[in-house]
Amino acid sequence: MATARDPRVLHVCKHYHPTTGGIENVVRSLVTGIDDADFRVLTAREGRGRGRVDAVDGARVVRAGSLGSALSTPLAPAFPLHLRRERRWADVVHYHLPFPVGPASALLDPRDETPSVVTFHDDIVGKGPAVYPYAPVLHRFLDAADRLLVTSPNMREECARVAPYRDKTDVVPLGIETDDVPHGGRRPEGRALLFVGRLVPFKGVRHLVAAMAHLDDATLTVVGAGPERAALEARAAARGVADRVTFAGYVSEDRLERHYREADVFVLPSVGANESFGIVQLEAMAHGLPVVNTALPTGVPYVSVDGETGYTVEPGDPAAIADAADALLADPARYERFSASARERVHERFTREGMLDATAAVYRSLAER
Repeated sequence: MATARDPRVLHVCKHYHPTTGGIENVVRSLVTGIDDADFRVLTAREGRGRGRVDAVDGARVVRAGSLGSALSTPLAPAFPLHLRRERRWADVVHYHLPFPVGPASALLDPRDETPSVVTFHDDIVGKGPAVYPYAPVLHRFLDAADRLLVTSPNMREECARVAPYRDKTDVVPLGIETDDVPHGGRRPEGRALLFVGRLVPFKGVRHLVAAMAHLDDATLTVVGAGPERAALEARAAARGVADRVTFAGYVSEDRLERHYREADVFVLPSVGANESFGIVQLEAMAHGLPVVNTALPTGVPYVSVDGETGYTVEPGDPAAIADAADALLADPARYERFSASARERVHERFTREGMLDATAAVYRSLAER
């Protein structure tokens, strides 16, 4: 429970629980996992509807009303007013990007001097010219922020939006619970590949399905749902691999755990910089699965390292995906080394406790100012 001396932190993000997703799950982990702070959340209502205030995990959650969305951005006209009110309560404001409404609303109240930290989860990609007016807004917002957080060194060094602010940017990798992650490696029991994630274009699942034509006797389980499912099923049929590719859709936590246990190789074939980290890689690595990922200019190849915990291939290359998976499965001793290294890397660099402690330290330093 928070005390009078604990910093009061306002999270500003696109959506919040019960909405689930990468950023939503990270924010909830911070709210529920950091004990020495008091939290509120300002977010937009999902879909059309009036605003409301409720409580989730003991935190006040203000959901601004929305007229719908455009380019995946909520149209929440009252958001600036809500932000002005909630910032009066806060010692620190933690913004989570991409979410253009947050920076735009913050700049509408330039007199506010509440210390701010921004987690730059990833950039806005694939929205075309519509994002051009937002670029100067984002630049002014990041220039005024006290601290920036990114989830990998790659993002700090290679992301054009973040690079100008290296001096005030800290790397705080995402983390998972590691209490049940064993040490040591496992050996392959078959030729079972696994993908977990949304079925959207930037995930590159179409290239993984195509790779199955190069992988004799291998099977692929695709866990997740999304607008590309029908096209992916058609692609599997056209490539003659439909009998070896299973589309599982959304599954329960217990079922997902079983998929991780039964797989031999995990594949993250993403082709877009929207994939800034790929936390599913951590879940797979914790289960001792070597990973085949892609050489994106983001944190993806930082999480699973080429030649240590799996293989990294060029994006959009089905043959390379197949060759990497084959190489892993063809040498059980090397597979076991990669499996053990994957588990150790999770233990050493990607713990939930480490993520929470590092973020809490930023809150304390800003609040003391």
